[in-house]
Amino acid sequence: MFFTKFPHPANCVFAESFDSESGLLTINGSAFHATLDSFEGNVHRLRIENSDRWQKRKPLIELKNPAESSDNLATISDKFHIRLFDESGNPVLVSAHLSFGVSGETWMFCFDVTSDARFFGMGEKNFGRMELSGIRTKFWNTDVWSDFHFGQWKEHPTDPPYLSVPYLIVRDKGGYLGILVNSGYPAFFETPGIDEDRVFVEWQRTNRNLIVGAEGGEPEIWLIQAPDLKSLTQKFQKLVGVTPLPPIWALGYHQSRWGYAGEKDLSSLHAKFSDEHIPCDALWLDIDYMNGYRVFTVEADHFPNGTKRVFGELLKENRRVVAILDPGVKFEPGFSVYDSGHAAGHFCLNPEGREFIGLVWPGETVFPDFNLKQVREWWSSHVAGLRGQGFGAFWLDMNDPSTGPVDPTSMLFHQGSVPHAASRNDYALGMQIATFDGMLKFNPNERPFLLSRSGSTGTSRFSAVWTGDNLSSYLYLQMATASPIRLVIWLRCLWLTSVRSDC
Repeated sequence: MFFTKFPHPANCVFAESFDSESGLLTINGSAFHATLDSFEGNVHRLRIENSDRWQKRKPLIELKNPAESSDNLATISDKFHIRLFDESGNPVLVSAHLSFGVSGETWMFCFDVTSDARFFGMGEKNFGRMELSGIRTKFWNTDVWSDFHFGQWKEHPTDPPYLSVPYLIVRDKGGYLGILVNSGYPAFFETPGIDEDRVFVEWQRTNRNLIVGAEGGEPEIWLIQAPDLKSLTQKFQKLVGVTPLPPIWALGYHQSRWGYAGEKDLSSLHAKFSDEHIPCDALWLDIDYMNGYRVFTVEADHFPNGTKRVFGELLKENRRVVAILDPGVKFEPGFSVYDSGHAAGHFCLNPEGREFIGLVWPGETVFPDFNLKQVREWWSSHVAGLRGQGFGAFWLDMNDPSTGPVDPTSMLFHQGSVPHAASRNDYALGMQIATFDGMLKFNPNERPFLLSRSGSTGTSRFSAVWTGDNLSSYLYLQMATASPIRLVIWLRCLWLTSVRSDC
């Protein structure tokens, strides 16, 4: 995957004709089928199909469409010229002369925008500025500390980051427009406008049109129009799924640090917080609590009395224990979690039909194929079992997915039938769904709390997210201020590295 290379319109062929009655779209002599659906609130979905070019997507979750509408605020002409109007009849989005193009499986829409247009959003990306004119960017979940050099992530924002939500906000004098690319494949945006003082060579100047697309998968974009940012955001949240209320304890102070492993650490921390009268609602355990980093295990040496005793003592003071979960399962015949997953065919395959092997914390590791319902149910049962041992919530890490130094390209989904690029960005979402369901399976009357490193469109229904691995620096403080939970985590890192080294 090239992080800094992007599709160019010159390599695409563009729409030639369109029949609005039949939906027949012709490009370079090939037939496509285009559908424009309108929904209440000036929300629209544009989809294009061609079974010879794109596989049908198998999404983990469906977006929550508003009720259908016949307001005619979005139209497509016979030249496949797209127009979107506000409720007063003013155009807010118009396609460029070359409106929709393809190059192999890659596709793109090109839109005309005024010189007054300003751009915001792009999910969880951070470019060191709020306004995003003159940006080329790709959406691909990365394991930042593994995929970028230390000199990059230490001092500069990385792009792409851990999480991908290909959503762009366009502000113009007519109001606000949201554009969402609904695809599991790597999506990309190119926004016009750049400070000409920055242009040293021609390729630094971005296209004069707004470009929206993806490197594969059936084209589907959502267009959301609103007069102000608040109402635009409300419409977007309802479409992708609103965030459920967390348990009240999740909003308090939480204590976490690399190295907390078991009963000794938890009891010591519990006593210190109580003695100092410091409110603390949760203590977090990193990977050391496991037996050899094997997921869904607890190291007996760290919990000689089991988990329920110490967890019960904490719960008397309303303190929960949050444990880290990694998706990778140690490739080890005889390990019960591996054996049950292997017997049922629950792990991702490589092109030779064998289980794909990565190298992460447990060593050689296999990965659950969360695209499949039966795999999510298997995972959720293990989560319910761990929850039954007294763990209060879970911290989902390494779910980009991280495969260590092993190239993930040959990690296939849907029992080997779907390429890696088609579903990589959805991998963390599948893990979130399965873990969320496991917590409800254990106690359907208690609100789950999950925190995840990676995610995609729809993650908001199941999990909070954080910056991923970070440092106590002003760069990461700036990144954290975009989200309250990120700011709390950054301040915790700063506190741990500068004070209270005994905690």
